[in-house]
Amino acid sequence: MENNQEKKETLRLKLKKIRRKITYSSFFTYIVSLLAYLIIYIYNKTLKIKVYYHPDFLKIDRTKVCYAFWHGRQFLLNVNFSDWKICIMTDVSWAGEIQTKILKRFGYKIVRGSSKRKGVEALLHMKKAIADGHSGAFAVDGPRGPIYRSKPGILFLSEKLGYPVVPVATTAKNVWIIEKTWCKYIFPKPFSKCMVSIGKPIIFKEEDKKLTSEELDRILLEWTKESDRIILRNSEK
Repeated sequence: MENNQEKKETLRLKLKKIRRKITYSSFFTYIVSLLAYLIIYIYNKTLKIKVYYHPDFLKIDRTKVCYAFWHGRQFLLNVNFSDWKICIMTDVSWAGEIQTKILKRFGYKIVRGSSKRKGVEALLHMKKAIADGHSGAFAVDGPRGPIYRSKPGILFLSEKLGYPVVPVATTAKNVWIIEKTWCKYIFPKPFSKCMVSIGKPIIFKEEDKKLTSEELDRILLEWTKESDRIILRNSEK
């Protein structure tokens, strides 16, 4: 009996090793990312997306900016800002590898790292990329949450570079919410009216006190709620 259980466990471990070897291979991640890219690109064409720019945002150089958005609200950003010369940090994981290859296809510059894995090294690479002419974009509560609680990386970089933080919110009239994800990922339904709102830049001055993560969370949440109210009002007209 024990021998049979040992054999089953050995077989299970072998199969797990084979599965991991396949799914982590360059060929597999290439195929998965290519299919995902095509699906996202085509699906995006079914959406009716409007972009709102805060008047103060239009007065600044958008290549010298750190954009802040929620992890669960990023779907509408993938396609629609790919030509803005933006650098994004992705997680050091299998999912992060897939995401990296997708985003590179859209034209984004990618730095690998997270708040817990290679975080300092990734921030230094991010700083160099931004200083070389890219703006930075951060899913501030990613990659693993908690939801609506930003990490300090974006504030560190914006302060060091002297770049403003710009809150970015996305919303849609009809959505699916993936409840099982930690970020309650929002996925717009086909043919939905959608909106991306680029908010008022938070500009740092030497005499100002430092912006905290809590204050950034409050600003981004309020901007997100306002965007949700606008799309709701427009839908009722």
